[in-house]
Formats: sequence, structure tokens, C-alpha cells
Amino acid sequence: MAKPKLNKPAPRPEHETILSVEQENAVMLCCDLSTLIASVTGGAGTGKTLVLGRIYEILARRGRKVVLAAPTGRAAKRIQELTGIPAKTIHRLLEFPRPDEDDFGQIDPTEPKRNRFNRLDETIVIIDEASMVAPTLYRQLIDALPNGGVIRFFGDNNQLPPVEEGEPPFIKILKERPMIELHHNFRSEDHIVSNAMRILRGSIPARNDRFEILYSDWPAKTLAEFATTEFAKDNRQIIMPTRRGNFGTSKANPTLQLKFNKYKGGLRLDRYDEKEAKLVIKPKDKFIWIKNDYNLDLFNGEIGTVDWVDEDEGSFGLLLGDRHVIVPPRVKTFSWYHGAHIQYDPRKQLELGYAITTHKAQGSEFETVIYCISKGQAFLLNRRNFYTAITRAKGHVIIIADRRAMYLALRRAEV
Repeated sequence: MAKPKLNKPAPRPEHETILSVEQENAVMLCCDLSTLIASVTGGAGTGKTLVLGRIYEILARRGRKVVLAAPTGRAAKRIQELTGIPAKTIHRLLEFPRPDEDDFGQIDPTEPKRNRFNRLDETIVIIDEASMVAPTLYRQLIDALPNGGVIRFFGDNNQLPPVEEGEPPFIKILKERPMIELHHNFRSEDHIVSNAMRILRGSIPARNDRFEILYSDWPAKTLAEFATTEFAKDNRQIIMPTRRGNFGTSKANPTLQLKFNKYKGGLRLDRYDEKEAKLVIKPKDKFIWIKNDYNLDLFNGEIGTVDWVDEDEGSFGLLLGDRHVIVPPRVKTFSWYHGAHIQYDPRKQLELGYAITTHKAQGSEFETVIYCISKGQAFLLNRRNFYTAITRAKGHVIIIADRRAMYLALRRAEV
């Protein structure tokens, strides 16, 4: 790995928080604009966000064009709330086409407008939650950098890697490019953070006022009995390691829906896998969108509430913060793969969101998290999944598990 070239930091206003030595080194590395790609990593509580904010402030005071982005809308909103710095999704940064911009199939919705032929205006790009960035999106980011531009990645190398095939870009740049790893835990007295560190060491989390453990021979049954209607809200989330199987979210969600949503009737939706039972959605259901749909301006991992359903027409409306999106039963679009206009059912891209997988929760933050694991998910239980799930909580964590699952989740360090 190349040795970072460190410059003297810019003068600091008196009101700014004093940084540790390793944080100062991270600031100096990222403010050295002779380095094209640099990264800062560290576990929960090591002060990555503080460093990110300081770097942005220093470079902005120098008159540089700086932009902050994250892989998902929830992650962008979260970093903006924490730092006060305007943030956008990487898709917005790269200007992927919006639905109303498709001119009779002349625009490929999977390719951004910002690329090697139409580069970004900003010369400094800061990416948060970099562990989520998949190989394709990473290459599109690098291609869009202007001449003389630099990019800085911030992320937690203990979290899950992206699902896309290929070596995770964040892991690769940590090995091959200048980087600083933050080690000191400034929130060692935070009972969630201290338990996150225990999990990474393979130790059983300690029960405390913010961290509960419920052992059960039947975790899924206990989950259905224990979870309250509070978990139908955006700031509460049930997380499970997998979607499929008897111990996944696809089984848990219909049970939770029956408990949380008493609306009679609903709209039945086909699934991608024809062997799966049809999904019934109702007004007020919590949902998660599972694929990027550039035609509807909906993206993988977005969570919200079903506003209304039209059982006759087959359409429904979705609420996502201050956005409202209508999803029709069919969408006509130009397929670059087929070279012709095609129609597809976008409703297959919606799933119930009362319980979501750890991968889908990544980059988000919730007040309370329930992490439910079972020995029946043995092949997916590991420390990275466990750590990623519980660090989504800022207030309270509840673990529901059988004792074998707890052992398996702590035994394996890697995915």
C-alpha cells in the first residue's frame, strides 16, 4: 500500500472540536489533493463522521467544489442530519436519467449522464457508507471524476460487502490505496457500541439497559409474539439475515402484517419466483423496494408506507418521506438489452418491510432494532452480519435467538 503523504492541516477555528492524532492524520490525508483516491475506515464510535465533516469544511473554506454522497437515500439523509452538510445519493450525483427524461428509448436508464465524456463539476467527491458501493457503481464514479479531481471514501470495513459479484471496491482500495484506519472508540461507554466490539471479537454481547437478549427455541414465533405495532413505523426495524427459507423475511412478513395491519382485503401481487405465494399489500403497510427502477424513480432499499391500493386497476401509491409515487400494473419502456420496447410488472419489486434483511438495512439508522436469528439460517450467520445489524440501532437493540444460532453467529468472522 502506498504511504500517505500528509500535509499540515488548515488553521482551525477556536470553536472546532480538537481531533485525536489519528483523526488529524485522516484529515491531512484526505486534504492532500495530490492523492487521487484515499479512504478512512473504522468501527462504530471511532469518529469517522467528525473527520468527514472537518475535511468538507477545510476544503470548502479553500474554495474547492466539494460534494457529499452516499449509496442510498436513507444513508444520504442520515449523513446530512449528522453533519449539516448537503448530501445526495450517488445516483443523483451521477445524474442517472429520471423517468420523464426517456425520449422514446434514446436514453439508457442504467447509464449515468455523468461519465468520462461528461464529467462531474465538483473536483472533490466524498462518499459515505463506502462498504456498500458495488463494483459497477464504483467504476462509474471513477469514470465521472474530472481532470484533477479526487475522491474520498468513508466506511466501516467490518460491515457486510455489497452483493454484486467481484471484489468489493472498498476492501480493494483499503489494501491498495492510501488509507487511515481509526481505532480509538470515543463511545466505549455506549452499550450498543461496546457490544458491537464484543461481537467482532466473537464474544457474546452483554445485557444492559440498551441491549436485550431473548433466548427462544422458536425465535420466529417469539418475534411474532414480542414485536409491537411500533415496528410498523420507519424508526423501528426488524432485521433478519436472509429473505428466503422458513426463517427468512418472506415468511416473517405476512405473519407480522396480520398482526400490525387489520385492514380487510388488499391487492394480490405476483412474485418473480412463480413458486412463491402471491403477496398481499394493504394501505398503511410498511414496504421495501428491492430493485432499482429508473422508470419509476424508485431504488433498491427504499423503505416507506403504502398509501392506497386500487384493487380493480391493480395500481397503488407509495409514500417515501416527502415523495409520493404511483406504481401501475404495467410499465412500457425501451429495453437496451432487447433493442425494443417492452412491458413489465413493476409491482414485483415491492416487498413487505416489517422485517428486512441485514443487507437491505445497511446504511440506515433506526431508533430500535430487533435482530432475529435461528439455527436454521446457519450458512448466513457470522460476525459481519451480526455487527452490521446491531449497529443500525442508535437507541435500543433486542436480540431474539436460539442458543445455537448465537454460537454460530459469533463463530464465523467472515461472510
